[in-house]
Amino acid sequence: MQSNLTSAECCAICGKPQIYIRNLQKALGLPGPCKDAGYSKPHVCFLQRVIALRTFNVPLENIADLLVKEKNLLRLLKLDALSHSTTWHIDQCGDKGNPARRLLLTGYDVGFPLAQGAIQANLDFGNRDKELFEGKEMGEDIRRALDACLQATAALKSRIQREQPVLKYALKWARTHCNC
Repeated sequence: MQSNLTSAECCAICGKPQIYIRNLQKALGLPGPCKDAGYSKPHVCFLQRVIALRTFNVPLENIADLLVKEKNLLRLLKLDALSHSTTWHIDQCGDKGNPARRLLLTGYDVGFPLAQGAIQANLDFGNRDKELFEGKEMGEDIRRALDACLQATAALKSRIQREQPVLKYALKWARTHCNC
């Protein structure tokens, strides 16, 4: 069993105050940890990713949009049936495994190289309530969801590339002028 971190430990790891972390979670629709449960390590890793994207000046709306797209893709792959956790979509967040198979924000390993798109969409990992209509009848398409995810990810990566020189200069300036 993995040990969870307190709110203070989470804030220390993320380098942000509790109000900042709470506001991030609220903006992204993430539940805070239960009073006694604390933050799981994957939850903290996810928050660190969001904070890194914000450091690169990625708007919170773009991050929230990518999170929605990734969750939608994971639901279409029926990976939500693997867990009853309210944070099932970020419970794999980390740096282990093949990055080519992991979603950028949630870190979820989808089981296939994302760029190649060899999707196994017919797997069902658990019971879920039956829908009135099948997903395809309601306009859901896993290929379209994957493409939307990949496009949003590419836009974020492009933003990061554009911001890197600015961040490098800011760090250099801070070392020179602020004794940091």
